[in-house]
Amino acid sequence: MNVTQEEIAVFRNEVRAFVRDHLPEPIREKSRLGVALTGEESKTWMAQLRDRGWLAPHWPQRWGGTGWPAWKRAVFQDELVLGHAPEVGGLTFEMIGPLLARFGTPEQQEHFLPRMMSLEHVWCQGYSEPESGSDLASLKTRAVRERAADGTEHYVVNGSKIWTSGAHHANWIFCLVRTNPEARTPQEGISFLLIDMATPGITLRPIIGIHGWHLFNQVFLDDVKVPLDMRVGEENQGWTIAKSLLEFERLNLARVAENRRRLAKVRSIGDTVQEAGVLLRDRPWFKRRHTKLEVRLETLAATVLSFRQRAEAGERLGPETGMLKLVGSQLIQEIETLTVDALGPQTLPFDAQGLVDLPQANDTQIVERHPYATTASSRRFMTRGFTIAGGSSEIQHELLAKQVLGL
Repeated sequence: MNVTQEEIAVFRNEVRAFVRDHLPEPIREKSRLGVALTGEESKTWMAQLRDRGWLAPHWPQRWGGTGWPAWKRAVFQDELVLGHAPEVGGLTFEMIGPLLARFGTPEQQEHFLPRMMSLEHVWCQGYSEPESGSDLASLKTRAVRERAADGTEHYVVNGSKIWTSGAHHANWIFCLVRTNPEARTPQEGISFLLIDMATPGITLRPIIGIHGWHLFNQVFLDDVKVPLDMRVGEENQGWTIAKSLLEFERLNLARVAENRRRLAKVRSIGDTVQEAGVLLRDRPWFKRRHTKLEVRLETLAATVLSFRQRAEAGERLGPETGMLKLVGSQLIQEIETLTVDALGPQTLPFDAQGLVDLPQANDTQIVERHPYATTASSRRFMTRGFTIAGGSSEIQHELLAKQVLGL
């Protein structure tokens, strides 16, 4: 489909005006400075997008999607970033929602998708385990069928999941579990379950990272009963579902919009911070690194757009999407490293309160530092995990070599 520059400009202005008029200023400022939002602040902004019909543009229209072509979704994400709107979507809208729209039963779709759109349900992902990370097929969390006294069947799930992002905010979790330990291959004995986090037997243990944020958790499942109708797909066919989910995940883990936000922050630092009396934007070392990152980001953005257009045309994406995740996660690490290098010693003090609260005018210790300095080191440490989460870079290289290049 051909699109004119005029059409792009009209739509861009529409989105820009909406963000300007509907994004609350305190949320905008937190997002700009990289300060963590509360759950209620995130919901406030998502509710604005939902009411406008823009919360999940990529969903099927019957479930609240927009029917936009790929170029509109790309422009939309750009304008959210440029307007300092917080990231939305996450696991609920970017992963489990599209998966249920494709593979869920009509009953599952009718039950879950509207509750996601209403913000009643928030999801987390139960994949990695203490001894099953990159080798996910080795997972040991077990689900065994049992029959209740009334004749109904359910699964009893035992095991644990780790590095579970946002589990402390979620009320549902989608899990890979082993339902046939005697299967010919590890992949053949795995099923995909939807589990209510309020089910008896589920407990959480928070994991606080070196960056100071509570992002991760370990989830323990002890004799957790899950109805059979909470399985997606056939029993022992969960690996096929999981592989499809990775198509959604790796397109999103390219992090194009978020990379743009962070690179804009670096550009702002270059325009305001001096080194030896010269603005950083005019220092050769800064210009060289910033320009290289900018070129790589725009190349990645164009590649992601082409993949989205292929998916839009009905083409099934394969393991080649791993390169998008690989490049995007490396890029975001380098952007955050440049942020720290540009701000220098200002980034060294650790201020846990500064990760969740905006600087106050009477807090001279914070105000004397550059506004971006408070969270700079924490964000750099946090992004170190981006080349592990979602499939480590080493595994991505191996998959691309074998499955794409045929080496």
